[in-house]
Amino acid sequence: MRGGGSRARTVRPHGSPGRAHPSPWRSGSWRGGRSVDAEKIDVFILTAIETEYTAAAHHLDPGRVRRTLDGATYEIGSFSGEHGRVTVGVQLAGPGNEMAAALCERAIALLRPAVVLLVGVAGGRKDAALGDVVVADTVYGYETGRDEENGFLPRIKSWPSSFALVQKARLIAADKRWQRRIVPPPEVTPTAHIGAVAAGAKVVAHARSASGRLLSDMASDTLAVEMEGLGLLTAARINPHVQALVVRGISDLLGDKDAAHDALWQPVAARHAAAFAFELISVSDTSRRSASSPGAEERARRRLSPRQLGTLAGLLLKVPGLTSPTSWQQLLDNLPGIGVMTSRQPNQHLEAVSLLRTCEAYDGWARFMEALDSLWPGAPAVEDVHLYLVEHQLLEER
Repeated sequence: MRGGGSRARTVRPHGSPGRAHPSPWRSGSWRGGRSVDAEKIDVFILTAIETEYTAAAHHLDPGRVRRTLDGATYEIGSFSGEHGRVTVGVQLAGPGNEMAAALCERAIALLRPAVVLLVGVAGGRKDAALGDVVVADTVYGYETGRDEENGFLPRIKSWPSSFALVQKARLIAADKRWQRRIVPPPEVTPTAHIGAVAAGAKVVAHARSASGRLLSDMASDTLAVEMEGLGLLTAARINPHVQALVVRGISDLLGDKDAAHDALWQPVAARHAAAFAFELISVSDTSRRSASSPGAEERARRRLSPRQLGTLAGLLLKVPGLTSPTSWQQLLDNLPGIGVMTSRQPNQHLEAVSLLRTCEAYDGWARFMEALDSLWPGAPAVEDVHLYLVEHQLLEER
């Protein structure tokens, strides 16, 4: 959650250092038990520590309530955005990718948000200074790998944030209106950066630590280091109808982290991250109605079994010429995003299954069929693939 950086910029936060914030458990009204008619929300915000939770909940309109569903507690309130009132749920999860994945998945199932955001603090690297905001276009899972006789061989995983949200974040970072939402106003205006964030299980406290050296060697473009982003994007990845983004305020730089520093800078960084996140919510039409039609949302929740994926892969490989490497690459090239995220496999059938799994994970069946139709118009095998998807209610009839 906290560890990072190289460039330092002296910025004095507005207000008194270490000023106590009201406990998030003392505001709003309490409603225990499970509510059968629990309201659906538009945006879900996950936080890891109380400072982050307080900063996010501050932006909700008065009258927010607490709801407990299946043992998980959410603060739910409204927020007035450019497209009308938005219903937002905020949860205090605790640290770690595993907890973030589990609680985000539960919130998606119970509250059915259109957008999920991870909002909080992180350690800065490279160009990110204290108080700046880093929005992750990609999150690296940098601790995976293979431990061999001669040492550890990293195999870094990467998950992308939702393309549409990243594009909105770039515009927000450029026009700088988000900074007006920071309360109290900072004496030095923070900058927002869009780039890679690394998420692991450790607090990275120094650049010369093992994790710090690994990041420098294998993920040198990383702007911030934290502990929950990979979990949130993993949960979003298996719910393709949900958009996801990680927003972090920089609370420390590698080598300056201690308790006194955290007490001073974590509230500042959390407020800056929350301000950016709520500017994003304000300019986005995040309602469930605009996210998808009811039929599209229902289709997005369906999954093919391993056997069904194998059958569909067999139908796909009957497309004339598709078993040739050139034609296969042509198909991948006609699926921007999905093609590059399809992992290579040792044989054609497994690679076809991998492509189909990626289409399923990113709600890409319509784009998949468009690519097949454009490359092999009128081919009977292409029609067989389409009929199979229609039969399993993943696409509508032509």
